[in-house]
Amino acid sequence: MGRKFEKNLIKWLYFFGIGSFIYLIKKPLAKDWLLVFFIKSYYASLVDKLVVHKGYVKYPTRSPRTVKTSLLFDYLLFPISCVFYNQLTKDSRIHQCLLKVLYFSVPMTITELWLEKNTKLVKYKKGWNWKTTFYSLSFSFLLVRFSMAVIRHLFNNKYDFS
Repeated sequence: MGRKFEKNLIKWLYFFGIGSFIYLIKKPLAKDWLLVFFIKSYYASLVDKLVVHKGYVKYPTRSPRTVKTSLLFDYLLFPISCVFYNQLTKDSRIHQCLLKVLYFSVPMTITELWLEKNTKLVKYKKGWNWKTTFYSLSFSFLLVRFSMAVIRHLFNNKYDFS
């Protein structure tokens, strides 16, 4: 794929991400979804910074170029997908959450693998592969879902005076 395709894809994904974000904050429980969005952004940025610093993943084509990680993925696309996952699993039991995480981590892994093979948007190094991506994505979705379950439990019990 050419550089022009990659830049256009990045622009399109930014617009898609912003549109999705606007859609998300108009849904019921917007405070919960914003909290999921920011928790996920925080987790993703920490992990991605570590993974890039250690040399496992590289983003040759990125916007802005001054940042070594993928701002588009860490602060927009991944948090939005995590919000959708949390909306889908809000009332689900643990085994349902484990199954539904596949709805997100499998397509995202396939997409990243295709991008790694066909573009210069992401490159694997030092033994990083699609399996590592799959496990890290799945774990990350579940970690944020668990974090939100704990937060909901704490706040529901905190204000229950009966």
